[in-house]
Amino acid sequence: MGDAKHGHDPGHLTGFRWDDYLAWLVDTQGSLAAVAERLAAQRAWADERDSIERALRRLRTRGDRDGGTWGARCLAVFGLPGALEARVRWLGTYHARFTDLPVPLCEELLRLWDRPPVSESVEGQAWLALAHASCALRSAKHNDARKHLQRARAAVKRASPAAQMEYALTAAFVASRDDHDRVEPLLAEAAAVLPAVRDDADHACLRARLVDQEAWQWNRGRRSAEPDEREAERLYRALPDDASVPPFARARRANGLAWCAWKLGRSDEAVTLARAAVDHAGDGGHLRLRAMGLQMLARVSQGHESREAAARAKAIAAQLDDEALRLRFGRAR
Repeated sequence: MGDAKHGHDPGHLTGFRWDDYLAWLVDTQGSLAAVAERLAAQRAWADERDSIERALRRLRTRGDRDGGTWGARCLAVFGLPGALEARVRWLGTYHARFTDLPVPLCEELLRLWDRPPVSESVEGQAWLALAHASCALRSAKHNDARKHLQRARAAVKRASPAAQMEYALTAAFVASRDDHDRVEPLLAEAAAVLPAVRDDADHACLRARLVDQEAWQWNRGRRSAEPDEREAERLYRALPDDASVPPFARARRANGLAWCAWKLGRSDEAVTLARAAVDHAGDGGHLRLRAMGLQMLARVSQGHESREAAARAKAIAAQLDDEALRLRFGRAR
């Protein structure tokens, strides 16, 4: 819990403050003097080590306020703790289970973490802005999402390949509504970055998301004179589908193939694929993706199964307080 000297309301809980950050630096570098030594060396000894140590002691008292010059220099040299960087990446990644939490809870978690020192790091700025954009999209606030993406753009250029691709895919999704000319360049940007994403699970999920958006372009007739479900199906079938693939990616693949099969008149195959999409999403704990699979099953099946799937999808959307899902399911009906 904080107090007034930390620059925020008494009793307000913060996720990570400057004193926590300095404690991590001392733990990893061995001493405050060692931290100051490295900072001095980075600036070719333009500042005395003792002067830097005094600045770092003052930084400890900043709580979750702006870290100033030395806060920025520390973050530039040392970055964030690995576990903390993983946390903000989780907040901003669409295929992470953060998006399976109710929207109000997501917004509350973002308020907790979107403050210095986390918000002053390059990775923090990028992923937090992406997380805000995701929440805005789930709340059907597309203008707010655009503003958050604009804020993310500058930081993303200096951030990890995964953040760059997350930005490109999210921006392409937003542009697909009313700025169609931007979609293809953004998808090409995402495709160019994909090989640099080294984590196997992230790579598989990002690839599936890229294919999903490319297939949507074919399904909507954006890449040809009329919709071409066969070309979309070819893209989905090129995705791997075995036990080593994350459930999110397998669910995306099965859901996309279900749509293509249904549009191509293969109704029984579409039902089987939609059921598989629901199962894969459930295996990964992806509630939002499960709701999408259920809505697909409602679309391609008939009778009791269709009605039950639609009701289950609608119930999940309500539990997540997800306006975007509610609107999508309303259009489907």
